[in-house]
Amino acid sequence: MTLQAEETSIDQEIANELIELTPDWWDSAVLEVTYSSEQGVETYSHEISSPEKHKDVVFPSEMLFDATHRLSMLFQRYGRRWHKAIFEVQLQEDRSWKYTVRFEY
Repeated sequence: MTLQAEETSIDQEIANELIELTPDWWDSAVLEVTYSSEQGVETYSHEISSPEKHKDVVFPSEMLFDATHRLSMLFQRYGRRWHKAIFEVQLQEDRSWKYTVRFEY
């Protein structure tokens, strides 16, 4: 299997959970996961925001924490450690959701 083949199902899980966590009146959301390691201690910060500038505070779930950690471990296994993963979900005109993900190394 390739990294991309293994990554797809985790990306979809993260996008679906992000959609579930956001309020119904949001038509888009961004999740930024930042990885850092200091003195052997690895941390992941999760920030969920609204590109539409909604002020609601949205907290990540345990399921989201688990999925982003699995994503990071997958990339590490392939020697591709990312510093930041940015997921964006957007409601389309046909009421379906589309997601994009990009990584900063």
